[in-house]
Amino acid sequence: PRRGSFESLPVSNAAEWPTPTREELSQIGEPRYFDVDPAAAMTLTIEALGLYEVPIIDTNSEEALARGVIHVPDTAYPWDDSDQKNVFLAGHRTGVPGTNGRLLFFDLDELSSGDSIVLKDGAGRTYEYSVTELFKVEPQDAWVADTLVGRDLLTLQTCTYPTFEDRLVVRADRV
Repeated sequence: PRRGSFESLPVSNAAEWPTPTREELSQIGEPRYFDVDPAAAMTLTIEALGLYEVPIIDTNSEEALARGVIHVPDTAYPWDDSDQKNVFLAGHRTGVPGTNGRLLFFDLDELSSGDSIVLKDGAGRTYEYSVTELFKVEPQDAWVADTLVGRDLLTLQTCTYPTFEDRLVVRADRV
């Protein structure tokens, strides 16, 4: 269990971010391909959302969130040698205009049970997951990063929109 690793789920100061423009919203779901980021521990692809090779940075910082998705420190990696793990990733719902993180997980709530999520490590090995759960939690509900008995999980988290008060969580089990 990772409960003691952090006291609340990653969050940013949404008050400074402008509301998405009509043009930005019209592009949601259109394919977005990302350049290689040398600092990325792995990449994330969610075809259902049109996201391809999103860099995953292994640190919990604003700068990393602006570059892509963060792998929350002290949580598992897909290649860890354990049958039970929870790879915990977080991304922006809105984010800073002009950055990779802008609107990255804006439509995360559109995922459905069975949708595929693929992580790829630096050696090109892929780890496929299938969406099984979608729910909302409060920022202090860090238990969502815990390992669950008998499950090899990927957890994606973003803020709720438009209030940013809670966290939207998507869980996917390893295929």
